[in-house]
Amino acid sequence: MGIALKNIFKTTDGYKTLNNLDFAIEDGSFVAVVAPTGTGKTTLLRIMAGLEKPEKGVVLVDERDVTKVHVRNRNVAMVYQQFINYPSLTVYENIASPLRVSGHPKQEIDQRVRAVSEQLRIADLLPRLPQELSGGQQQRVAIARALIKDARLILLDEPLGNLDYKLREDLRVELKHLATERNTIFVYATPEPIDALMMASQVGILHDGKIIQYGPMESVYKQPNHIKSGEYFSDPPMNFLRCDVHDGEAIVTPNFRIPLAAMVVDLTPGNYMLGIRAHHITVKSEGNIPSNGITIDAKVELAEVVGSDITMHLSHHNIKFIALSQEFRHFDLDQRVLASFNPRQIHVFDINTGHIISGAAETR
Repeated sequence: MGIALKNIFKTTDGYKTLNNLDFAIEDGSFVAVVAPTGTGKTTLLRIMAGLEKPEKGVVLVDERDVTKVHVRNRNVAMVYQQFINYPSLTVYENIASPLRVSGHPKQEIDQRVRAVSEQLRIADLLPRLPQELSGGQQQRVAIARALIKDARLILLDEPLGNLDYKLREDLRVELKHLATERNTIFVYATPEPIDALMMASQVGILHDGKIIQYGPMESVYKQPNHIKSGEYFSDPPMNFLRCDVHDGEAIVTPNFRIPLAAMVVDLTPGNYMLGIRAHHITVKSEGNIPSNGITIDAKVELAEVVGSDITMHLSHHNIKFIALSQEFRHFDLDQRVLASFNPRQIHVFDINTGHIISGAAETR
């Protein structure tokens, strides 16, 4: 049992935000909906909550049609990117407010407020007002107010978007831990693939108003079924290279040719899109190059230190791509390097539809 959206249509400002969308989530799931900002994630969550109604289609909870049921009569809670707390109420009263509205006994309210505030490490903040709190503390209060309802469905609309890196990291861990303790559906909308990778058990990729891929996090990562799945659910984004298949080779440029015999699929002549992840590309300024790979010369456009890795923006003639190097060293701008990769780790997509033709032999 759980929640299902069937044949959902919704238009916003003349744009089909949701276009014949189908989406079903089982109880106890922590689902991340991944898509860029402004592509319908919030609309999807608001329809699930009952805050908006679809133009067509139905919302089912345990196979019961709740499409026209008001949000107040649904067992649902929502947390937004902005810190939405009542400014004149203490943290205690903010958290307690949903239970007071529904008429719970005072003693039960007190017990539940103190229990959830302990879970979110804000028990010492209960007497304070929201303006006395940091951004991270205010978001914890908003999350506590959602959790205290024991809602069947908890919707999280980019709740970590306004927090700094350390606070985001802490709350990711806490939200995942809280989700494992409840038989509740958590739906987390985010444009950040790292949020999905770190928290979700299931991932849905939203594109052109549809969920184009949905499944376990590892499966969606390793077996993207569409160019957009590879683009969204990869950090840095997957590199995409147009090629022409001719005479047994995938030709990207006259000097960049991949023998089809080295790939995981035998392609008929025509145009294709090749996808390869940044961490599958090895960059060397000198030394040994892996013998099982394709090697091309490249120029360093930019080298950024990201944690213990170096994100390298490279170019080969007019082709630009990104490599993720774990060799922590200095690279000069315009430095000539060698980039190599195993052609068996290439994904092949239909250049017109974006759909997968052949998946790669992913190693991680």
